[in-house]
Amino acid sequence: MAWMYSLKYMRLDDLKTLRWDTFYRSDGSLPALLPWLGYVFFGIVNTVLLTIAMRTISTTTVFAVWMALTLVFLKSADVFFLKMSWSWSELFFIMLITIGIVGLKLVGPTE
Repeated sequence: MAWMYSLKYMRLDDLKTLRWDTFYRSDGSLPALLPWLGYVFFGIVNTVLLTIAMRTISTTTVFAVWMALTLVFLKSADVFFLKMSWSWSELFFIMLITIGIVGLKLVGPTE
């Protein structure tokens, strides 16, 4: 989920200006490189954790939980950190997604 916010700060033009002499300076290339590093790091962690979860839980449940958590955490970050508004209808549909996940787990195959 953090990788989605790193997409917001990626700028290809800044990446093209990377130079070795200013690479590690805080006002040099590091601010241009950090969103790209975050994108790669969090993408790899996301993939590894999803793979581990698929070994023990059914694929449909894992994917539903993964997508639902992404939606919930993104909306929470938007509301709490970016000060965006929310509506009761958004909360209602997030609750429907949560109920659907619990339903998938309850009626899924027992192992």
